Amino acid sequence: MLILVRIVLLVMALALSAGAKAEKGQYRSKVLLSPVGEIDKGAGLSIKELEQQIDGIEQAYSKSSAGRHLARHYVAQGEYDKALEYYQTALAAQGLSDIANREMLREMAQVQLLKEDYKGAVQTLEQVLRSDLVPTIADYLLLAQAHHRLGNYVTVVAVLDQLEEKSLNLDAQQTHQALALYYSAGAYAQCETLLVRLLQLEPDNPENWHLLVSVYLQQNKKDKALDRLALAREKSVSFTEREILLLADLHAVNENPYGAAEVLSAALLAQEAEASGDNYRKLFEFWYQAREKTKAQQALIRAAQLSGDTQLYLYLAQLQMDQQNWQSMHKTMLAACKDQLQDKFVSRANLLLGVSQLKLDDTVGARRSFINATLIGGAGEQAGQWLNFMNAAPASKDELRRIVGVCYGTRDKRGSVASISNIAAEAATIEQPSSAVISIQTKTVPQMRLYYTESELPVQEVLKKLNSVAMRMNMSLVKARGTVDGQLQLIYTRHHSGEGDGRLQVALPVRGLPTTRGQYKSRTAQAFKCAYLGYRGEAAGLGAVWAGFVQSLEDQGYRFTGETRLVFSTGTGDGLDVEVQLGID
Repeated sequence: MLILVRIVLLVMALALSAGAKAEKGQYRSKVLLSPVGEIDKGAGLSIKELEQQIDGIEQAYSKSSAGRHLARHYVAQGEYDKALEYYQTALAAQGLSDIANREMLREMAQVQLLKEDYKGAVQTLEQVLRSDLVPTIADYLLLAQAHHRLGNYVTVVAVLDQLEEKSLNLDAQQTHQALALYYSAGAYAQCETLLVRLLQLEPDNPENWHLLVSVYLQQNKKDKALDRLALAREKSVSFTEREILLLADLHAVNENPYGAAEVLSAALLAQEAEASGDNYRKLFEFWYQAREKTKAQQALIRAAQLSGDTQLYLYLAQLQMDQQNWQSMHKTMLAACKDQLQDKFVSRANLLLGVSQLKLDDTVGARRSFINATLIGGAGEQAGQWLNFMNAAPASKDELRRIVGVCYGTRDKRGSVASISNIAAEAATIEQPSSAVISIQTKTVPQMRLYYTESELPVQEVLKKLNSVAMRMNMSLVKARGTVDGQLQLIYTRHHSGEGDGRLQVALPVRGLPTTRGQYKSRTAQAFKCAYLGYRGEAAGLGAVWAGFVQSLEDQGYRFTGETRLVFSTGTGDGLDVEVQLGID
């Protein structure tokens, strides 16, 4: 709609200039050569003198010329009533050619539009179109504008449709005017035709692409909207965050949630979309619909971290409970209950906290959390079943009086539940990123197909440019008919902290066999046994952590294969969330 507003604001100004330009050649020969030069006794007269003498001029040509001269003078002065009066005088004298009279009628119509006399403008323009002269595009555009101001939208469409019926070819400026009028009248089929034409006239104008998508959506043509917007993205048309999110949503509504997730994930990686709780929640929903549970959970964790939304934490804890990941579930609940909860969440939060405590053999804490859950509406019945399951002792009068615990509401008291105080600090690993090493473990990464480009720059230099490199790779991969199947990776052939000039590969795991050309190649990476750690912090601090990790593993007697991978979860600027993988025998 922002595009439309800008177009509509320009229509009046554009229309006022259109008439004068339409037949400049034929008008100059009859009128502009000597507008007042042959007025009897009029040469050199002032405007005041000319007004006093015009009624006494008998020669038709001279009177019409004088009237036109006075009318134009008063238009320039902004005195529109006097201007219209002298236009009428000039036309009534019938001293000028048909072409000159038609031009005066157009000028009259434009003045009437400025005076907001839209009915008068309609009558004047209809008189123009009734003449024996060939009508121009400007005449129809002005008439349509006048009807638009009167709210006659059906007539607006009927007038503009005559342009196509008479095979009149609009230039880009006139097409924009007709488009604005059609759009405001709700004639979206005609808008579609004009926008397709504008894409040929102005292929580099992003507004045309995005407005055509809007027109398709107004007609509920969601498949065409997706095709057009995806093509615009492929052609590197500029996109706002809102338009990127629209592209992702269109993939989803056209039953391609995986494609929706890929679009949004790539935009977040390239920092074209804000790393916000709302965007990561949307990403979670797309991955979940695509049945990519691991990626969905990663997105949900990020959404909860960024938004602090209790409902997201509770949903994450439920997923972790389904996976029987009790330690992660417990950390999630501690992060969820870091601050006072809204009362509507208190019962369920205590239930989920209690389950995690019970599964971690914290029966004392679990009993109190389940009791808390029964003291406020929500999950009391389920909590009671858990109390029966664990054969818990009945609640005391003090325990039934109020909720006291980690998960508390507006009328409750925050307290420490037995057996959990020693691990409460672990909640910080979910709530707040740290620039320190998070964990060191070993694993074997399965074989994967990689789409990659190579660089001879140092690691830190590549990190600075990684956003733009990743964006170009994603666009190239789409053209190569490939599909992203994992996180962006930086693969390094040396095992130290990144100093030096070792060769690097910026790689994307892919499905299928994308075509390759130019700087982009593909290969199959064999299963990769590695030691790994998670790092969250500034890019500048990665080298020190990397070096410390290498030293730690060397001290423990590991042998390196010479390959290192950095696997990025989010961000490639000052804020990194990356897994460092060192190949080991």
